[in-house]
Amino acid sequence: MNHLTAITEKNLTNIKSGSKVRVLKLSGGERFKDKLLCMGILPGHEVEVLSSQRKGPVMVKVNDTRVVIGHSMAERIIVRWKTV
Repeated sequence: MNHLTAITEKNLTNIKSGSKVRVLKLSGGERFKDKLLCMGILPGHEVEVLSSQRKGPVMVKVNDTRVVIGHSMAERIIVRWKTV
């Protein structure tokens, strides 16, 4: 039996609530990256999307902490999302 897993790269604003994703890259300047790094959002780390709206902020769970990220910042966080 062969199971195929489609792996897609999306920005964080396009991920549905309840999904777990892995951060691939942070597309922004040093201040942007520093701010996210201070929140624990690092490339290679897994985050769970708790709440995501089309135009509003995105709430994620990083380790055991909930973090709210503004929509424009979340658009610049590229993640890997697995679908089976």
